[in-house]
Amino acid sequence: MRFTLTDEQDAIVSAPIGHYVISAVAGSGKTTTLAHRIRYLLDQGISGKRILILMFNRSAREDFQKKLSQVLHRSDSRFHYTDIPEVRTFHAMGYRLYKRFIQEGCLPPFNAQILSEKEQDFQLWRLLNQLLSGDQLQDLKRYKKDHIDISRNFIETVKNGLQTPQLVFEALDLEPKFNYLVELFDRFESWRKQESRISYSDMLYDTVLAIEKFPRLKNLIANKMDILLVDEYQDTNDIQHALLKYIAGDRAKISVVGDPDQTIYEFRGAKPDYIIKGFSEEFSDASLLSLSYSFRYGHAVSLLANHLISKNNSRLPILCKSHHSNPNTRVFLHRGPEDSSGISEHLLNSDPQSLKNTTILVRVWSQAVSIELALLEAETPYHIDGHSGVFHSSEIQAIRALLELSAGLFTTFDAKSRQEKFEQICQFPHIGLPEYQLKQLCQILSYSHEHFGEQLLQNIPSDIKQFQQRKLEKLARVFAKIESKQASCSDILRYYADETELYEGIRSLSFNHEQAEERVRSISSIMNFVSRQGKQPTDALILLDTLAQKADYKHPDSVKISSIHRAKGLEWQHIIVPGLNKKTFPHTLNPEKLTLSEIESERRLLYVAMTRAKLSLHLFVPTDKPAQASRVSRFEKELNFEQCASFAEHLYTKPGNTFHLKHKRGSTQILRKYAEMIQCTIEESEAKDIATTKNENTQDQDLSHIKWKDKLVEHCSLGVGRVIEEKPTAFTVEFEQNDRRTFSKEFAGRFFTLF
Repeated sequence: MRFTLTDEQDAIVSAPIGHYVISAVAGSGKTTTLAHRIRYLLDQGISGKRILILMFNRSAREDFQKKLSQVLHRSDSRFHYTDIPEVRTFHAMGYRLYKRFIQEGCLPPFNAQILSEKEQDFQLWRLLNQLLSGDQLQDLKRYKKDHIDISRNFIETVKNGLQTPQLVFEALDLEPKFNYLVELFDRFESWRKQESRISYSDMLYDTVLAIEKFPRLKNLIANKMDILLVDEYQDTNDIQHALLKYIAGDRAKISVVGDPDQTIYEFRGAKPDYIIKGFSEEFSDASLLSLSYSFRYGHAVSLLANHLISKNNSRLPILCKSHHSNPNTRVFLHRGPEDSSGISEHLLNSDPQSLKNTTILVRVWSQAVSIELALLEAETPYHIDGHSGVFHSSEIQAIRALLELSAGLFTTFDAKSRQEKFEQICQFPHIGLPEYQLKQLCQILSYSHEHFGEQLLQNIPSDIKQFQQRKLEKLARVFAKIESKQASCSDILRYYADETELYEGIRSLSFNHEQAEERVRSISSIMNFVSRQGKQPTDALILLDTLAQKADYKHPDSVKISSIHRAKGLEWQHIIVPGLNKKTFPHTLNPEKLTLSEIESERRLLYVAMTRAKLSLHLFVPTDKPAQASRVSRFEKELNFEQCASFAEHLYTKPGNTFHLKHKRGSTQILRKYAEMIQCTIEESEAKDIATTKNENTQDQDLSHIKWKDKLVEHCSLGVGRVIEEKPTAFTVEFEQNDRRTFSKEFAGRFFTLF
């Protein structure tokens, strides 16, 4: 274990008592540094009871507590530390204060069952149906996902931002059809208080509102601490910041630690601006310290990450550097038609001992489905972090039931089993009947041993709505056709999906777009996998049973599949990042409406994923076919992979020597800065100015057919912007800081790249 501190770390550890903003790059050893800082403060005579550490989440808190214990109880310790500082999360602190305020008579008691997002969506749907009428009600029924999404996000924005509903509504500049949001917020809060329910957001929201309403509470919680230390400050939102100030009062000195480049919780109201400039503006005497060296990965990852994140405007001008003691982290760019098969093949060719130190980081959970199936088929052991896996999904159960029906196995089941199978099918998606009516119908079908399509057609309830009747009639035809002949799995599943309008039904039944598309992608992956087997239903069922048994076996030394959001603050020897395509990075349901801030947010997510790697980083690009190059993520180009990889290899094989760069684009500014910091010389051959090269490469592009209005574009020197106005011969682009410029269409191909 490394106990020797760098000059940067030592400066933080031994800094005088005061306000500090500490910018720490990924893998900079900030946990160790902060633990040594706490030890130093204790050695200076500050009581541990006067120090409060606030961490981002429970896992970060547990990790820090472990590290702090190691540092305080080292063999060379001169002191016996009894008053260990308290380490809490923001929500735990809010929860604790909430219960205290109940005792003070300032807040009402609450139901111990925390309000889930699913419950919130249901209540919002119920309240919207009560609130809206006429055209608005019809619009709600047609586009319920839009209304639920916007309603939930609106409520969270109000609470995280500590603004009035009216001010938030005005700031969001929403369409007039959403003018109900202000009243909806009030109705939702009334329901919540009536039912004594709180969400995780309310642990902070209700607590802060109580402090603002009852001045005596400020005196109750303020000025009890000498030192406040806040980790992952880049993911702090307004309400967390407000609580922090109330606890600090006029007494406590605050140190905030974080990395704006690792802000990945903006959907929860996180504001990287706080750590970039907000904290220093509020505490004018705050000093800026930095941890710029990473002890996690080698030069290649540092260079790739720097090139990627440098495209963001909302950040501090800090370059991440790999410490000279780090191993050479190997980087690979895998091109192929499918991520799942490519990953599976890569792992099969890897050292089996490395699997337990390998993690696959997905942007969205639907990516994991095809990967999981490929690993099962290849008999590569794995486990999923924070997710149940494909064989525990209702979708796979319904697909199994369809194949069993086609294989004639329903005749061998008892009535109870047949009823369960029919219920699984009828909820894939739900045919629209109330649960009691659905169970009754499936029970009737279970009494038969054959001709299930005819039985369903004859027993369709007479008192149901027209659309429900239509769905049941379609399902009856599907049953009849599946029973009538033996067909391949591919034909069965394709016919079922088409005839029942499966994907359309899933989208209509989901409360939000993200949820809908995630489920569609997951189901599509399962169906494609089963269909590719080219087998009869019986053979496919045997395969699925075999794979399910393998999936349930939890091998201790196996590959981990996790999400990028769950990987925050963690590291592994080997990292695999799939999906460097336009749909996944940047992730969006509507590329035409992708904003600059959303692009920056997605860029930070990829940055976080890449910087988890210690020994190797594997990036998977969806295709090696030039005709499909348009599918590739724009981030892949921003990485400047070829230059970074070759320069990094040079640094480990010929350190200190001149690096001879032969590249038509010439060296980048990032490459030159990095070389300067590590005292390496870059000698360029056939180098050209980047902007000029870009112009030369694009001058022959024919963009005459393009409709420019609302397009997201990138100018060779001005960066990314959106076309806000189009005329017959010209168009106007809005760049950052409202910088608007007009360009001729005739020469657009020389200067612009389309997203």
